[in-house]
Amino acid sequence: MQHLTRRSFLATAGAAVAGAASHGLHPLQAQGEPPILPLYVADVSGNGRIGHGDREIVETALFAQRGFGLVPRPSFDPRADVFGRGIVDADAVDAVSSTVARYASGVEVSLPRPITVAWHYGWYKSVRRPPGLQTARFKGGDYLSDDPAVETTFHDLKNEFGITVDALSWIPVRDPHNGVCQDNYRRGFLSAPNAGSRYVCLLYESTIALPVGPYGRVAVHLPEVRALLRDDFAAMARFLAEIRDRRPSRVFLLDDRPVIFLFASHAWGFLPPQADEYAFVGELRDVFRDIYGAPPFLVGDELSLTPTGRLSRDRELRTVQFDAVYRYHHVAFKPGAQSVVMSPSYIDNQITLLRRMNAIVSQLRCRFTGRPPLIIPSMAAGFAKPGHPTLEIGRGVYADFMKRVRQVHLSEHVVPIWEASVGRAVLPAPVYVVGSWNEEFEGHTVFPFEFNFSVPHVAQHGFDLAMAIKEVFSWNHYAQRDIEVERTRDPGTPTIPGGVCLPEPCP
Repeated sequence: MQHLTRRSFLATAGAAVAGAASHGLHPLQAQGEPPILPLYVADVSGNGRIGHGDREIVETALFAQRGFGLVPRPSFDPRADVFGRGIVDADAVDAVSSTVARYASGVEVSLPRPITVAWHYGWYKSVRRPPGLQTARFKGGDYLSDDPAVETTFHDLKNEFGITVDALSWIPVRDPHNGVCQDNYRRGFLSAPNAGSRYVCLLYESTIALPVGPYGRVAVHLPEVRALLRDDFAAMARFLAEIRDRRPSRVFLLDDRPVIFLFASHAWGFLPPQADEYAFVGELRDVFRDIYGAPPFLVGDELSLTPTGRLSRDRELRTVQFDAVYRYHHVAFKPGAQSVVMSPSYIDNQITLLRRMNAIVSQLRCRFTGRPPLIIPSMAAGFAKPGHPTLEIGRGVYADFMKRVRQVHLSEHVVPIWEASVGRAVLPAPVYVVGSWNEEFEGHTVFPFEFNFSVPHVAQHGFDLAMAIKEVFSWNHYAQRDIEVERTRDPGTPTIPGGVCLPEPCP
């Protein structure tokens, strides 16, 4: 079996990302030649290698069309639709064939297929949504979160369109309105016959779970609020242990620890902050560890959209408490804005902000691991929350946005800091948030939709956003195989740029 080093693959990763577009060429191509696909896209079988078998799958599916219903036509093999068009055409066959020829049959996919995370909500208790509370509707109609038949359909669709991990919106049972979520997951999501194809982590809804004070701040310095946090971390540990031990779904791990995204952690603490105000996070880790057996891998909602290139003092003090950082949604509206279009200039601005955050975060160290916090970029789709400006989006520009973010993230964060850890327990594969699967209130749902107020020009019969994800990330290979990690050697602690050695000797 032939191998590519991570360095030799990543040297052309940016070009391969661009080549995955249905329009556009790899820089090494002559005009009119098929594009070279990212290796994990050309890995149509999903076995971690590219070869003649992948080409045969696409050739067998040639001219098959998906159709516009929720379930693909029986003759359609979603794996072969490498461009996310809902059709397997000659372009797909040529692209896979050219990629196999470019790298040779049997080559391992040295940079693993990325891990994609989508928010999944379990609070839908009524089939009919109140007017004004639904900016998108599932193509299959309204649904209940405790219905295993609905969740079975959801699981199949997420696997088809390339979503690896469901970040279950976690709300404590003490909440009078949404405390039903956990039981709904048990009756619906976790009881679906195909639940074993899904990975699970949690999205801790801190502004729902905890009392919110003036200016939207959470008074984490108060003993009663910290007591609630301890209770919630203990309950989340029990919930994830239940899934690990008694349910078919798999718990998503980074660094061999279950992942918890913290919603709105940027609202924790009053201003100005005290130097030791966030030391209690260590206690929360211990509470969780004593029940689950390992501390949580905490992802703080701390990526800032500031144009100044600096983190505020409170964000910096919080960021070093977390293993990773993300932003729930990248949208930021100027005062008085009515709507914003995801245009090339919008994408350019997001890339500039991401680069600034890369430079800032790489200089910090998590106080528990000594590593720089991992950045998990947000690739959320549009936005259409009632009473707020709308971020309008379309299928093509959404794919372009994700490719640009992925390219910059690989070249400026993963390679200089984390490359030696990719494929290991610390970081089995690059991780990206693709927004919400089924949040109908904010318009950034990526499920196949009957309508979505953030998508004014529908091109793929409601599959626009889901197909874009499939084009960029391929189908979810991890539905059929585990997210594997290599344990033959310890890559050590990643370092900041200037002190990193890649797998090949440093020059």
